[in-house]
Amino acid sequence: MNIKYQHRDQAFHSFISTNNTYPLHLHKNVEITMVLSGKINISINGQDYVLSEGDMAIIFSNQPHSYKTIEKNQILLIFFDATFPGDFTGELFNHVPDNPVIPKHQMLPGLLTTLYTLYKEQCDNRLLKAYTSVVLGHALPLLLMKKVDYKKEVDLIPKILAYIDIHFLDHIDLDTLSKELGISKFIISRIFSEQFHISFRDYINGQRAAFAHMLLLSTTHPVTDIAFDSGFNSLRSFYRVFKKEYGITPNEFRRKVSED
Repeated sequence: MNIKYQHRDQAFHSFISTNNTYPLHLHKNVEITMVLSGKINISINGQDYVLSEGDMAIIFSNQPHSYKTIEKNQILLIFFDATFPGDFTGELFNHVPDNPVIPKHQMLPGLLTTLYTLYKEQCDNRLLKAYTSVVLGHALPLLLMKKVDYKKEVDLIPKILAYIDIHFLDHIDLDTLSKELGISKFIISRIFSEQFHISFRDYINGQRAAFAHMLLLSTTHPVTDIAFDSGFNSLRSFYRVFKKEYGITPNEFRRKVSED
C-alpha cells in the first residue's frame, strides 16, 4: 500500500478536474468532491464508492483516499482547512461519517458551483466562509456521523509521514521512529492501524516497493541491486512485497516493460 501525505498551504482552494485518476494520499484539509458529469470511483478509508453526476463526497482530515476514472468525467473539488468555516470546526475535528457519500441533492450542487464561482472571482474570504458553512449546514445532517477522539494523534500524522518519506530506505522500525520523534510506538502503531488500516511494516514496505518500481522502469540495474537499494534486507521479502503491491514479480515486470 503506497500512500503519500499531500501538503496544502491554502485555507481554501477549488478547481475542476477532468478524468481524474489520483493515487492514494491524505492531507489535513477537508475535501468535497462533486461529480459534474460522468462517473468516478473514489476510495475513502479503504471503502470504494462510485459517484455519478450530482453525487458528492466529503473526505475529512487525514482520511486516505484515491480517485480512479471509470468513464469520462468532470468533478468539482473543494479543499478547506477544518478551521475555515468556523461554526462547523468542532464537527469536522471530532467526527467522521460512516458513509461519506451524499446522493444528488436538490440544493447542494447549486451551492457548490456557486462557491466555486465565488472563489474563481476572488471574492471576499468572508463570503467563501459563509457559503462553506451553508454547504456544511445542509450536508452534515445527511451523513451518519460518529464521534472520534484522535485529534492529538491526527496532528502527529504529517510529522510521522514526513520522517518516513525521508528515511524509508534506511533501517527503520517502530522503536527507531519512536525515539527520533519522541512519540510512543504504541500511538504510532495505532495511527497506522486505525487511520490507514495498514500495519506500520506494510506501509514501509509499500514505500520501498514503489521506489523499486521506479528503478525497474528507469534503470537497467540488476533486480538484486534494486532490491537492496530499495531498503529490503532480502530478495525473498522484496519479491513477496513487490508481487503483493503490483500483482507480478519484479522479473516479470521488467520483462513486460522491455516488451512494451
